[in-house]
Amino acid sequence: MNRSERRRQDAQLGKGRITGPSGAESWLHQGRAHQQAGRFVEAEQAYLQALELAPRHAEAFHLLGLIAYRLNRLDDAISYLVRAIEYGPSAPVYRFNLGILLQKAGRLEEAVTTYKKAVELNGKYGDAYINLGNALRDSGQLQQAVRAYRQALAINPSHADTHNNLGVALKESGDLEEALTCYRRAIELKPVHLEAMNNLGLALMETGTLREAIASFQQALAIQPDYQKALYNLGVAWSWAGDENKAVNCLTRVARSRHDHGKPMTDSSVFRSRIKHDREQIDYLLHQHKLGDEQRPYLTALAECQRRLEQDSSPGNRVRMTAADLSGLAPSFNRMLFHHPPDRVSHGAINRTLDAHAVEERYHQAHPGVTFIDDLLNAEALEALRRFCWEATIWKKDYENGYCGAFLGDGFASPLLFQIAEELRLKFPGIFGAHRLTQAWAFKQDSARRGLNIHADAAAVNVNFWITPDEANLNKETGGLVVYDKEAPREWNFKDYNSEQSKPKIMGWLNGVGARAIRIPYRANRAVVFNSDLFHESDDISFRDEYLSRRINITLLYGYRLRDQPLPRT
Repeated sequence: MNRSERRRQDAQLGKGRITGPSGAESWLHQGRAHQQAGRFVEAEQAYLQALELAPRHAEAFHLLGLIAYRLNRLDDAISYLVRAIEYGPSAPVYRFNLGILLQKAGRLEEAVTTYKKAVELNGKYGDAYINLGNALRDSGQLQQAVRAYRQALAINPSHADTHNNLGVALKESGDLEEALTCYRRAIELKPVHLEAMNNLGLALMETGTLREAIASFQQALAIQPDYQKALYNLGVAWSWAGDENKAVNCLTRVARSRHDHGKPMTDSSVFRSRIKHDREQIDYLLHQHKLGDEQRPYLTALAECQRRLEQDSSPGNRVRMTAADLSGLAPSFNRMLFHHPPDRVSHGAINRTLDAHAVEERYHQAHPGVTFIDDLLNAEALEALRRFCWEATIWKKDYENGYCGAFLGDGFASPLLFQIAEELRLKFPGIFGAHRLTQAWAFKQDSARRGLNIHADAAAVNVNFWITPDEANLNKETGGLVVYDKEAPREWNFKDYNSEQSKPKIMGWLNGVGARAIRIPYRANRAVVFNSDLFHESDDISFRDEYLSRRINITLLYGYRLRDQPLPRT
């Protein structure tokens, strides 16, 4: 669910009113006055007083549920709404609000059931149909979501957001042409509908209508120049159009908006692995004279923070700290202190001697496709990419397992990266076909911690390659990637096949279908190319625990899951 949907649901909570026994009405009146004034504790006390007088008062339980939610007690809020329904089973608004709370708690199946009951009680309840559609879409029930959105539009044909939501569900189910119609209708109804413009651009990219896609993103940005989603997608679209400089410009603007600031650190926790990495990197950059002496206080603050974390015996990588503890880091922690994306290399980046036919044959013989390519890049491209990853202060995404990431929208985009991605696609047409680059990132691993958990990706083809020198790897038989030879079930949604919480479910399924693990050991400049539907994870890692020996892997994603892409029309 996106932010606008969350805001809409928060605004919906409490719509409608059911009255009860008059003896409690004065307390309910007082409670509502407190609630409207933002005095939630006083409102709660008033509603409890109402229940003292009328213990089966459905509306009192309903209002208590809304207050408990405002006080960040979601479980209590759900319990109160369940009681409200017990004593007021014919009130659709109680079911509707309970559905919202269940959805916020991640209990999608229960939310779907609850919304369905709300529309059974009131067949004209448009908001309930909309929320039902959202819950169905989030749970992967796309055809049912489409039906729910259509029912909402039958009640209110002029609701722009529902046309947009319907478009999303249709696009995710593979009906791109009708999705385009929905997005365009949403924009007709609401000419400043930025989300619909962005979604329209994405759908146009998938259909290969690249110029119109670029125009749609630009239309959104003309209304809101700092709209990051459209700016990011415009960058990817420019890369497809072959204009790498415009692509990097857009994506760097996104990165600087996200990270290039010295604002206070609002999160009161840090990752041990991130502090260790940043201390090592800043020390390296100072010794290389890439940063000036003005950053030495930052290095001192990082070293002090690392010392304190080493003395902290609490478990886990993430550690709570006070704002005062982090104040010395804030001026530089959230900034891109050094960022020089590497340019294209002349005469190509991919090794010219690679046997494309042999690689493609190995890929297709694997069933489903997986192979590896040694000596992927020529020496100039490999060295430029290594230096960029060592020097650029773009590693802003932290993970519990100890690796930090840099994505296209974090500053990782560069003309060299786009050159590599496109040369790969053209070198191996039997693997990539018309699939274009849709996402890219790099991960740096803390040598003392575990690597990437098992998952699959929302793409058609994965390329995963490593650039750290072989001398850093202490075990030549491991350190690479484990790929399982069974595709993720097509009915699973993104959360099912790509979340840290899904590991037990994934491993149980793989064991049940007799999946075989394919281990590909680490080698510098080796790329593993495989079907994105295949589950994969980092193999055991044993690298030297020093900055330039950190294992660095780069991932390129091509195309879209479960679809064949048309060639782009420019």
